[in-house]
Amino acid sequence: MSNNLIKKLPIQKLFSPAAFSLGSALALQGFALLGFMLLARLLPLEQMGAWALWLTFAAIADMTRQGILQNGLVRFTAKEQNAWGEWLSAGLVLNSAFSAGLGLLLALFAFVLGKTMDMPGMANLALWALPFSLLQGLGRYGESVQIARSDFKGIFFANIINGILQFSLMAFLFLKKNTPSLPLLLAIQSLGIFAGMIFTYFFRRAYFQFSSYKKVRLLELFHFGKYVAGTNFFSLLFQRLDTLLIGIFLTPAAVAIYNVATRLNSLLDLPLNGLSQAQYPGIAAAYMEDRPMQAIYENNVRQLIYVQAPLTIILAIFAPFAVELLAGKAYADAAPLLQLLAIAGLVKPWGRTFGMTLDAIGKPRLNFKMLLASISVNLVLNLSLLPLMGVTGAAWATGLGVIVTTAMGQFLLKKELAIRPFSFRWQS
Repeated sequence: MSNNLIKKLPIQKLFSPAAFSLGSALALQGFALLGFMLLARLLPLEQMGAWALWLTFAAIADMTRQGILQNGLVRFTAKEQNAWGEWLSAGLVLNSAFSAGLGLLLALFAFVLGKTMDMPGMANLALWALPFSLLQGLGRYGESVQIARSDFKGIFFANIINGILQFSLMAFLFLKKNTPSLPLLLAIQSLGIFAGMIFTYFFRRAYFQFSSYKKVRLLELFHFGKYVAGTNFFSLLFQRLDTLLIGIFLTPAAVAIYNVATRLNSLLDLPLNGLSQAQYPGIAAAYMEDRPMQAIYENNVRQLIYVQAPLTIILAIFAPFAVELLAGKAYADAAPLLQLLAIAGLVKPWGRTFGMTLDAIGKPRLNFKMLLASISVNLVLNLSLLPLMGVTGAAWATGLGVIVTTAMGQFLLKKELAIRPFSFRWQS
């Protein structure tokens, strides 16, 4: 068999960097979902809600820290490969400093919420927030170093090790019918991160070649990464704003129920994210080559709809079954919330294409402003509907927020590129 024929074999694509990148994300999400299924049957509703709220804060902190380092490290090491060790040293210092600061903020949030609201065990997490944040930061640092080398294999295997270890320990608790405390859950999570981090270091030891620390390198990384970190922070805040407000205005039990709906609804975003990432280079190339953007826009939205619509309809119809499978009968009230969120998400293909198009034509600042406007709309709707309708009001507010801000984005796109967003052929 010739080399040309071997290159055409599908098996080669299974081991490409893109495949390992997608596989690492799926592994992380898959094991997290399996662990959630066990916890939902182990923890009381109130404790589950407190844990979900902690995970929300931790995710926002993690995405912010990732933004401050990752893109800058990739960009600068590619530009100055001979200064690899200096960039690594500066990146480690910057990452550690941000991890410490974010850990202290996490401790403050956990302590205040635990002492002022009925959230079992939340205050106890404050003692462990700083070491957890430092450990998680080191794990993310190792991932950033590998991404800078366009190597995702180590990340994939580290996530597999992390996921298997966490799930195995939770399965042991489930079989023993032991209800874990929140600090114990955090310890299990930390152990998985630590195991993955140790594997990464030994698997890709050659990458971690440090040299002298230079303050100028750190400042360059910081000034580049602060914009990415800000975008990551506000983007995740927009996605989790409803959960945070439910935690403030309602009960931990309401947070737990709503968290089941949002977890299932987020599964619809996985294929959407994968396809939209593949579309982005084509949008940028079309704009640079002065090709008609209307046709490109139509094709991209149409592709996303063909993926999104069938999955949304299936999930909306079988929402009660999906909720019971994931979390059990105690969370049955999450089914109508899931249906509301899923149906509202049918407009996401337009919103996703809008964001990609603005980035591709070199207007990320406008995209950032639109993100801030979306947060404002979502906040107003949640503050209006949540006190009146409870957790159902949060679902309505989030769904309406997605629809309203997507429509705003399409009119803005029409102004910037003369694209008629809601007038196109459905046939390819």
